[in-house]
Amino acid sequence: MNKQDQNIKLQVLICTLGEAGIKRIVEAHHPNVPEVEYLVSWQLPDGDVEIPEELKRRRDFKIIKSNTIGIAINRNNAIDNATAPIAIITDDDVTYTKEELLNVVMQHEYHPEADLITFKYASSKYPKTYPDNIFNLKKTPKGYYVSCIEITFKTQKIKNRVSFNKHFGFHTTFHGGEEDVFIYDAVKSGLICIFIPNFLGTHNHSTTGDRDTNKPESIITKGAIFYHTHKWTWPLRMMIHAKRNKSLSMYNYCKNWIAGIKDAIIYQVF
Repeated sequence: MNKQDQNIKLQVLICTLGEAGIKRIVEAHHPNVPEVEYLVSWQLPDGDVEIPEELKRRRDFKIIKSNTIGIAINRNNAIDNATAPIAIITDDDVTYTKEELLNVVMQHEYHPEADLITFKYASSKYPKTYPDNIFNLKKTPKGYYVSCIEITFKTQKIKNRVSFNKHFGFHTTFHGGEEDVFIYDAVKSGLICIFIPNFLGTHNHSTTGDRDTNKPESIITKGAIFYHTHKWTWPLRMMIHAKRNKSLSMYNYCKNWIAGIKDAIIYQVF
C-alpha cells in the first residue's frame, strides 16, 4: 500500500455497466476531496471500452474492469477491491458534495460502535420520505426501507462477512430487493447497523423503490425476500399484503408471492 492509499479514509464504490455508464460518471463531475477516492467497478460484458480521458487524468479515481453482468456481482466486486476504512455503495447517476462525503467520515467517527450507517438521499423528481431520528436497523419504523445508494460501512467489518445476494437486482433471478436482503443479512450476522437522518448524495432518477410494486415481478421478488427475512410469518404477511392490494385479486397476488418462494427454493437462493 502506497502513501496515497494510506491517506484515504473513504472510498466511493461506484458500480456501472457499459459505455453509457462510464459516461454518466464523467458527467457527474465528482468533487475532488482530500482523503476520498472513487473506486469504479465497471462491467463490460460486451467487450472492452477505453477509459475516458477525463477519468484517466484524475488521481482520485481507480477503475476496475470486469466482463461479468449483474448488479449484485458488481457491488461485491467493488467491496472486494475496497481498501479504505470506510466505503459508500453507489450508482453511476448519483452526485455528491464535498461536505456530504466528509460528513460520512465524521459520522462513522462519531459512532464507532456502528459497522454500517445508512443515510438519506435528495431527489427533486422522486423525493423519498425518511424518519427524523437515529435508529437501529434491527427494528425499523413502519414504511422505512433502504436504498443501496444510502449504505455506508466500515470496510473490514463487511468484507468476508456479508455480501450482496447474486440472485437479486437487475440481470438476475429477482428484479430488485438486493438491499433488503443485504441489510437483513448484515443485522443477522451481528453487525450494528444504524440510520442517521443526514443527506448523502442527490439522485434525480427512478430507483427500484419508486417502481410499481403491484407488478407480478415485484410481488414475486417480495415473496422471495419475505421467505428469507420472515421465515415463519410470511404466510400471514402475504395475506395482509394481498388484502391491501387494490390492483390484483387476493388469489393472483398470493399466486405470484408463492411463485417467488418456489423460485427461491428451486434456485437455492439462500
